[in-house]
Amino acid sequence: MDWIAWTRSSLSAALQWFEVHPGTAAWLEAIGSIAAIVFVSLFALYQNRRARSHEDIDRIRRAQGIALILIPVLTAFRPKIEAAIIHESQPSPPNEIIYFLDQLYVLGVAGGLILQMLVTLQANQRSELPANSNETARLAYNSVARQRLGNALRYCDDAIQALTKLALIRTV
Repeated sequence: MDWIAWTRSSLSAALQWFEVHPGTAAWLEAIGSIAAIVFVSLFALYQNRRARSHEDIDRIRRAQGIALILIPVLTAFRPKIEAAIIHESQPSPPNEIIYFLDQLYVLGVAGGLILQMLVTLQANQRSELPANSNETARLAYNSVARQRLGNALRYCDDAIQALTKLALIRTV
């Protein structure tokens, strides 16, 4: 059988049927319009997801860069917190962390842990032993200060672990 002849005869029969039924053209236009709208919507959705994916990868890479800077800073700061617990002193946070303070939100959980560590250290620095305090009050104050510094040390350790996991995430 000749495929070209068969296609011509089928197309001819279809065109004759459409000429006999004039309302069919309107239906085909409506179906074509709906199909075009669906196609354009799906294409736009695909483009939006693709752009969002690139933005997510950029955000992750930015967070990884900050994590690679902060891991050694927190690792070096950890012994200072330990020494502050032993010597009952008030360590101040490293300047590098303060520099990245407005960008910690990019780090997610790790940034939250760093903020908790900073707030705990700040609360410890602002607390003062009352001038007219007895031995019991001084012991209670030192106990609370050690507890705060212990919490800051735990936040620091957790932040180092979270930053390390963040730095090891693979992006394509």
